[in-house]
Amino acid sequence: MRFIGITDINHNLLFNKNIFLDNDFLSYFYKDDEFFKNILKIFSKSNLLVDPFIEFEFLRDVFVPEERVVRENFIKKPLFYPVIDHQEVHKVIIQNALILSRIYSHQKKAKGCSSIDLFLASRIMYYANNSLLITGNKKDFPAPVFEILAVINVEDLEENKMKCFYILKFNIENFNKKYKSIKRIEANYDFTLSKLK
Repeated sequence: MRFIGITDINHNLLFNKNIFLDNDFLSYFYKDDEFFKNILKIFSKSNLLVDPFIEFEFLRDVFVPEERVVRENFIKKPLFYPVIDHQEVHKVIIQNALILSRIYSHQKKAKGCSSIDLFLASRIMYYANNSLLITGNKKDFPAPVFEILAVINVEDLEENKMKCFYILKFNIENFNKKYKSIKRIEANYDFTLSKLK
């Protein structure tokens, strides 16, 4: 794997931000030392976070005990900041995930979006003012709710192809517009149902 670069970005946008890592990005980050070092330079003024659901995804299919221990130790490195994993936070995250799934469904963007990605999106929503996300699966975090701030380009030498990772921001204004639209549609649907009774 060879790090190619990042599209133009105002590095002040990254300063002191919580950068959540999706599993696909975390896996690249884990596998390649050169990529690892370059990413640490770019995000040296940011906080890298691994959501508990992403940690689960990162560890779940590892059968070989030695590999599992290496991955567990990687996740425990002090370069990753802890994510608050509290029941009160989970209640809000579950509500957010349900709202996002309704918006995605209405936009016909829900197909293929996993529950883990919905929970990660809702965690970003919960911390919207100070959080960004890095993912290679842009389709799981659709516009206009998420907007692209920059793209990290990597050449995968094993597969002889380019891989793009997107730095995304939750767009509160666009979310509010979509959510109001959904609530209007649902209110009209409830009104129509009540007329049928």
